[in-house]
Amino acid sequence: MTSGDAPAGRPGRALSPWPARRRSRPRVLAVLAAVVALGLVVTTQVPDPVGDVVGDLLYAVAVYAALVLVAPRLRPWVAGAVVLAWCWLVEILQATPVVAAVLDVVPAAAWVLGSTFNARDLVLYLLGALLAVGLDVLVAVRTSRVSERA
Repeated sequence: MTSGDAPAGRPGRALSPWPARRRSRPRVLAVLAAVVALGLVVTTQVPDPVGDVVGDLLYAVAVYAALVLVAPRLRPWVAGAVVLAWCWLVEILQATPVVAAVLDVVPAAAWVLGSTFNARDLVLYLLGALLAVGLDVLVAVRTSRVSERA
């Protein structure tokens, strides 16, 4: 059977090289808290442009962690694609009056929505999503190796 064949008893379902797995919600919540805390420190204490760049990368990683917290069975590449779409949508909305209108009413929303469009951020969100996917896959591989030994 090749990876594209359907498993016995489940017609139409192809095997995936990255099967869905359930992540530990407490661990994901701890990672999310650590990434948000680090992001707050970086964006408030590290001077630009380094603070801005690292903050954008961490924003994508935090969105990834939040997504897999609520949907722990999502495959890493699916979660990464959703995260990238969200980050790019938020960034593109910054080029419209929508974000400014929201920030006029709820200034704290700037932590989630940002404030000013910057095309560089689109690339940084891509890199952040790739980083999150890569780390998730690495953890999955290491976890499966440990459980195989036990």
